[in-house]
Amino acid sequence: MNRRLQQFLELEQLKPAQFADIMGIQRANVSHILSGRNKPSFEFIQKFLLKFPSVNPDWFLLGKGKPFREQDQPASPLPSDNGDLFSGQSGHIDISSPQEIMDDNDAEMIPEDSEEPRTVPRISAKEVRRITLFYSDGTFQEFYPPK
Repeated sequence: MNRRLQQFLELEQLKPAQFADIMGIQRANVSHILSGRNKPSFEFIQKFLLKFPSVNPDWFLLGKGKPFREQDQPASPLPSDNGDLFSGQSGHIDISSPQEIMDDNDAEMIPEDSEEPRTVPRISAKEVRRITLFYSDGTFQEFYPPK
């Protein structure tokens, strides 16, 4: 991966110090990655792909494909930060596989290859009270559903 990072810097005509400043990381960290002394951390890779969305993740991570995305290939969608997790929700949850949230006692499931009709699982009404996100810097954010 260090060779691909070096290639990216050459393609973008960036010096390692400039790259470190853009990424908001120590210059020594970039030097260690480029020299092969250290491997890039998950946080580094994540930050890199977020800062440079035109880079093809398959190329950067796996060495497959071209360094940059095609013009018609959009970057992976990121969740919007509108501060409200519940906006646009109609009050119900679309469950494509109810077995995943069922209790073992809820219903007897019959294998799909069986000729017998399947039973409909009983899903108890559960309500979300609070969602808490914990961030790596020690802060957190809480979201409450509308009443």
